[in-house]
Amino acid sequence: MRYFTILFALALLISSCGTTETVSEADADRPVFDIDEEIAEEYLAAEMDEFDRLLYENRSRLSDRFATIEHDIPDIFLREVVREESEAERYAGFRVQIISTRNVAEADSLQDDFRAWANERFDNYEPEVYILFRQPYYRVRTGDFRDRNQAIEFSRLVKNRYPEAWVVHDRIEPELTPRRDAPMRFKERLPSLQNIITD
Repeated sequence: MRYFTILFALALLISSCGTTETVSEADADRPVFDIDEEIAEEYLAAEMDEFDRLLYENRSRLSDRFATIEHDIPDIFLREVVREESEAERYAGFRVQIISTRNVAEADSLQDDFRAWANERFDNYEPEVYILFRQPYYRVRTGDFRDRNQAIEFSRLVKNRYPEAWVVHDRIEPELTPRRDAPMRFKERLPSLQNIITD
């Protein structure tokens, strides 16, 4: 073994002392020393401990084995994922956010105020009002819309009373969505009792 090491070092020393010559592309692929592969493997095997030798001997078999493993997902899991996505699409929609506040009392009173105002004002839609808490804010939102344009139309009406209202993407209640063909509008105002008396 020592003889091989000394021979290797001597060959390296002799090759480094040689004359300088240009290297062509064909020479670049050629190894510096012409060493027999069996001798190189014997040398490597002698220098390795038992664990390294075991890894070296089984390296190609292990890579072949793990390269062919297929990670198939059972069909039942694929169906479940598809169902969850369609379920999420069912509840995806838009609402109109009226206010975002840290004061829960303000959110509660605004919810009651909006309910009374909406019952009095809207003709063909009774919007539900929700208070959502996402720390540190209480958000008062109203309506359940699948169509963004319908939510925008509704927000224009809400802005008459609550100018800070805006449309937000939210999880909706599909059963409470208004008909698509029903336009959002205020109720026709009946003449007040005072106007009738004065006429």
